[in-house]
Amino acid sequence: MIHPRHSVRVRRAALACLSGGLFLVGASSTPVAADTRPSIRVDNDTLTVQTLLDGRFSGPKETFVSVDGAENARGKLTVTFDASDLEGFFPESTTGLVPCDADGDLIGECDHPHQRLVLDATAKATAAGRSGRIRITAKVDGKVQDAAEVTVRVTDPGPVFDRAPTGFTDVEPGSRLDLPGGFSNYSRYHGYRSVVVGVYFPDGLSPVGEFGNCAYEEDEADPSPANRRVVSMSCRLTGPFPPGGSYDLDLGPVEVGHQALSQSIHYSARPERADGEGPERLQGRPGKGRPLTFTERGDDATHVRIGSLPVTTSVRTTNQADFSVNHVTLKGKVGDVVDADFFFVNNGPGAVGAVFDSESDNETAQVIELAMPQGITVVKTPEGCRKEPAPQVNKKAKAKKKANGPLYRCWQRRMDKSVLMPPGHFEHFPFSVRLDKPGRSDNNTADWGYVLIKTELTVDEFDEDKDNNRSTISLDVKGAPGASATSAEQDTASRRAAIGGAASGVALACAAHLPWRRRGIRPSAIGTVDTGDTGDTSGTSEDAAVSEGPEPTR
Repeated sequence: MIHPRHSVRVRRAALACLSGGLFLVGASSTPVAADTRPSIRVDNDTLTVQTLLDGRFSGPKETFVSVDGAENARGKLTVTFDASDLEGFFPESTTGLVPCDADGDLIGECDHPHQRLVLDATAKATAAGRSGRIRITAKVDGKVQDAAEVTVRVTDPGPVFDRAPTGFTDVEPGSRLDLPGGFSNYSRYHGYRSVVVGVYFPDGLSPVGEFGNCAYEEDEADPSPANRRVVSMSCRLTGPFPPGGSYDLDLGPVEVGHQALSQSIHYSARPERADGEGPERLQGRPGKGRPLTFTERGDDATHVRIGSLPVTTSVRTTNQADFSVNHVTLKGKVGDVVDADFFFVNNGPGAVGAVFDSESDNETAQVIELAMPQGITVVKTPEGCRKEPAPQVNKKAKAKKKANGPLYRCWQRRMDKSVLMPPGHFEHFPFSVRLDKPGRSDNNTADWGYVLIKTELTVDEFDEDKDNNRSTISLDVKGAPGASATSAEQDTASRRAAIGGAASGVALACAAHLPWRRRGIRPSAIGTVDTGDTGDTSGTSEDAAVSEGPEPTR
C-alpha cells in the first residue's frame, strides 16, 4: 500500500504552531509567590526592664518592628501594638509604652510599616519578677495578615535596703544619732539563706560601737590620725529570708565628728555570695561586740522608703567651712626672680566635698582667678594654671584706669568627685615672676593685682567668711642694683625677696598636716615657662625667693 507523503510546507507549519504554543505557555506560567501577605519581623523579641527597687536606671530598652512585603499589600496596612498584658507593671504616670498610643490605653495602631518599640521606664516594685507580652498584629483592610509577640521581663532584685531616716539637720558636732535600718526580700520566687547588708559612712561620721558579725574597712589613703575614718561596715545576717519578707535593724548610734558639715550615709543589701569553701569572707577587719540582729517588720514600722530608692541619710551639721585665698607681696629689686605662692585653703571647721563644677565626668574644676600687677613678667606657670587671652581695650572709653597685668585661671587637682576637702586641706599654685619695674603698691606708684575664689558652683552656701575670698597682689620693688653688683649679690637679693601673707595659708596647711592630694587631669599649657611679653630673662635666679613662714609638708 502506498502511504501519502505530507508536504514539507505542512510539516513546517505544524512545527511553527507547536513552537508558538509552547512560547505562549511559558509566558503565561511565570512563577508567582505562593504567599504575598505582609509578615512581621522583630529584631529583639525579649526586653528586660528594671524596677524602682534596683535604684539605678540602666537606660531604655528597645526593639525595631518592621512589616516585610508591605509594599505589596492590596489595601490599607495597619500595625497594632497591644500591651494590655502589662497593665499594672508601670507607674500610672508612664506614657508611650507602645507606638501610636494617643489615648494611653496601652493599645496603639500605626499606619507605617516600620516602628520602634521603646520601653523607657522602670517597673513598679510590685511587678518585680513578673513577665508580660506585647502582641503585634499586621492587618490589611482590617483583616489579620501576620502576628508576633515581644516578651517583657521585669528583673527580680532580691534583697533591697529600704528603711533608713531621710536625714538630720542642725546637728551639733560631737553629738550622736540613732540609726534605724532595714531591708526586704522583693523576690517573688527566691528565698535566701543569708544576706549581707552594708553601711557606708563619709568622713566625719562613724559608728560608736562594733558588731561581731560585721567587717570594718578603713580608708588608708591618708594615714593622719585626724583623718582616719570608717568607709564601710559589712554585716552577714543568717536567715532564712523567704520571698516577700521585710526585716528591721538597729544599726546603733553614729557619732558626728568635729569636721562634719554636710554628708550622706549610704546603704546596701544583697544575697551572700556562694563560696565552695564556706561562708563568704567579708572585706575588712572583723568587728568586736555583740552581733547585729534583725526582727520581722511590723505594720507600725517607720522610715520605710520604698518610693525613694536607693535610700540615703543626709546629716547637716551646724558647722561651716571657710575658704580663703592669701595676700601676696612681690618684694625685691628690679631684675630679681621671686616666688609667688598662692593658696586656696579650707580653714574649717567643716569638711566639704571637693566639687566645684557641675560636670559629672570632669576630673578638675577652676577654683581661683588671679591678675598679676603690671611691672612684672611671669617666667614660670605652675601645673594647673593657664594664662587667659588679654581682654580687648576700648580706646574710646573715657576711663583711664590701667588694666592689670596677665590674667590666669587655676584648677583644683583631684581624681574623682567623692574626695572631701577637710579643714587644712589646700591647693597650692606656685608662680615665679621677674620684677621689671620699681614701685610700691601702697603709695600708688605701682598697680595692684588680685587673687579671688572663682568657681562654677558657688561656695557661699557653706562659706562662713566671704571677706577672705578675695585678696591683693602688691609690689614692693626697689631700683635695680648698681652696675658693680655681682651675680652672687643678685642671687642673694633674690633669696631674700619674700612673699608677704603667704605664711598664713602655708602655716595652716602645715599645722593640719593634711595636704590634699593633687592629682587629676591638667589643663593644656601647664607647667610651662610663660614668657608673657617676651624679654630678657637673664635676671632669673636659680634660687627663687622663699616664702615667709614654714613650707607645707608634702
